[in-house]
Amino acid sequence: MKKLIYIIIASTLALAACEKTLDFPFEYKQPKLVLNCVLSNTSEIDFTVSRSMHILDSKEIVKISDADVIIFEDDKPLQVVPISDGEGNYHAAYIPKVGHTYKFQVSKDKFETIEAEATMTNSTTINSLSGKMATSEDGSYYYGGNFDISMNFNDNPNEENYYMITVAGKLPDDLVEYITNNHSGYYFSYEMLDSSYLLNLECNDMSVNNSHNNSNLFFSDEIISGTDYSIKFSAQDYRDIYGTFYEIEYYNYNGNEGENITEDPGIDSLPFYREFEYELIVHIATISKDYYQYLKSYDQYVENDGNPFAEPTLVKTNVKNGLGILATASEVTDTIKFTIKNPYLEEEEE
Repeated sequence: MKKLIYIIIASTLALAACEKTLDFPFEYKQPKLVLNCVLSNTSEIDFTVSRSMHILDSKEIVKISDADVIIFEDDKPLQVVPISDGEGNYHAAYIPKVGHTYKFQVSKDKFETIEAEATMTNSTTINSLSGKMATSEDGSYYYGGNFDISMNFNDNPNEENYYMITVAGKLPDDLVEYITNNHSGYYFSYEMLDSSYLLNLECNDMSVNNSHNNSNLFFSDEIISGTDYSIKFSAQDYRDIYGTFYEIEYYNYNGNEGENITEDPGIDSLPFYREFEYELIVHIATISKDYYQYLKSYDQYVENDGNPFAEPTLVKTNVKNGLGILATASEVTDTIKFTIKNPYLEEEEE
């Protein structure tokens, strides 16, 4: 046994003596400014400015809060000064117009000035939109809403077009007010009160791409150019839209002491207790080619992340002298309304 131990120790020392420090040939490059912005015809301009990271950097993304930004519309400076929130997020009180070209010029001391340009393409037209509600896999409705959606829209002829679909679920104002006043501090309410919450989307059409987080569908008009096109997809609202129908004592109790700390106003007396109107707001945007390529490349990057056998994926950028994306999305929306009935009352009546 002692002989074996000596052999192991000797082998370990021999291996230690063979250690060699290798210098990796990573050339340090001056960081570049990074611009990320999606221009929309339905909202004012929001964007971020940060700096690029070296491969050996261990820090989180570094935002630039004091960059000088000039926005041009058709080569004329907008009379709007972007405002920084001090954390690298900027806002300009201006809504981009379809058919116009926008250029960003971003500068900062010790960085090379960057530029990016994008044109707001024409939006499409929704010809028809319909949907039906489906049950969950177990046959119940208790785990959020599942919807099957059909939409027909126009593809602009004689143009190379790219599209993106997102869907939001809108709860009635009185239900949102009830949750805000009585349950806003509990975990189940965060997504219920999130006005930017997007439904999970799935589509079986092989020409349609799902984003890595399933919040949008995007595709080109390569096989549908110049025609009306119908697309079918499913949307899932994973929020507990049924759980708000009844008084859940758990949410009215202090989790540490078990004492009742909230007097519920009586949910059964409120208008939405028996049923309420739930709206699916369907957005379809005509997006720039650069945005389409960015979405595809970013999803490929996420898919390959951590895979040692995958080819390195470069995320699309259209920023001159820097990195990032300046994209456009000209969207139209339509709404499908559903009546959500209280399943617990139906059970009691049965």
